[in-house]
Amino acid sequence: MGFLMRKLLVLYVVIITNLLGWDALQTTAQVASQLNDPKAIIIDVSEDDMYLLDGHIYGAYHTELGTWRSEYVLNSPDKIQTNIRSLGINTDSNVILYGHLGAENNLLTISYVYWALRHSGVKNVAIMDGGLEQWRVEKRFVSNDDVNAPEGNFTVQILPETVADMAYVKNNLGKIAMLDARASENYFGITPSNRVERLGHIPGATSYSWTSSITPALKVKSADVLKKIFSDGFGFKQNQEILTYCTIGLEATFNYFVLSGILGYTNVRVYDASMHEWGNLQDTPMVQYKWEEFHPMIEVIK
Repeated sequence: MGFLMRKLLVLYVVIITNLLGWDALQTTAQVASQLNDPKAIIIDVSEDDMYLLDGHIYGAYHTELGTWRSEYVLNSPDKIQTNIRSLGINTDSNVILYGHLGAENNLLTISYVYWALRHSGVKNVAIMDGGLEQWRVEKRFVSNDDVNAPEGNFTVQILPETVADMAYVKNNLGKIAMLDARASENYFGITPSNRVERLGHIPGATSYSWTSSITPALKVKSADVLKKIFSDGFGFKQNQEILTYCTIGLEATFNYFVLSGILGYTNVRVYDASMHEWGNLQDTPMVQYKWEEFHPMIEVIK
């Protein structure tokens, strides 16, 4: 493909993106079409040896989960801003994340970075469906070079409506929908969650394991299927408040990505500390051996 044709393709992608909006879940073909777009920042989310030894998309920068959080919660805004700028992200950047999907849990490190970026005010963030494995299947070029990003200029603008702390959860028990993203046996209280002392779930929470949104091939299920699950199954409305939590905040962010990113729900929060905080305290209410559905409290007519 000649230089002029590549420039025209980039311009076409930019025009289509502006007209149709930003896709939070993108195909490998969509990502490949943006490789020459200066606004596109492609980020490989993996352990360091995976990025260099297994290879990465040509021109992709690298980040690890550990640089985004400490003590099981998101790092401070200052640290996050330093992280974001170190990845070359500017105010007008379009950020695309992908990973090496040797195991399903690798999806969670990607969704956590997705949530961290959105929580920090980055507008256009996407995840590439199928990860580097799908990229390889399509015989697209993979590089083993270490790529250093130029310093970006993005300034963090925290969106408080995307996160919840323990006080917020306590104050909203029974008032808002809460999704437990862990496996159903953890929710029900038969099997303990890793590093969580008490069994069961937050009162009023509904079970929805994050793995219910992916296929055996570690791809995200179609938007039509997901819409039916949450609108027909759970009865969620686009603007109602939904809080998602899990063991240590990772699984919850995948539910956030599906609800907020793919389906466009406008009021989704992540309880970042999740059961690692709630389930290890002795004075927080817990429910065990019970399946629950969300029924909003009836407002008293004054």
